[in-house]
Amino acid sequence: MSYRELRNYTEIMRSLGYPRLISVENFRNPNFELIADVLYWMVRKYDPDINCHQDIETEDDRVEFLQGISQAMASRASIKLNTKRLYAADGNAVQELVSGNG
Repeated sequence: MSYRELRNYTEIMRSLGYPRLISVENFRNPNFELIADVLYWMVRKYDPDINCHQDIETEDDRVEFLQGISQAMASRASIKLNTKRLYAADGNAVQELVSGNG
């Protein structure tokens, strides 16, 4: 993903009211904690009644978190997310968050 696309994403998140500051530098290296926080925030913004597993300490926890988020978004919003891209937690994950086309 290009620098311009990452910069646009950070601006989109700021305009949507995401509470944390996101920088383009956050995605130079994989940053699963940030991707998980963004996903959780987006899901809660879409539907506050969606309950999902929030523990992301271990690999299994992260997989369970992503599966829960993707299943909730597929069933409630008809948005298909590619969990492999999201697990990578890099520029490809940002691209997945922007497009949401699986």
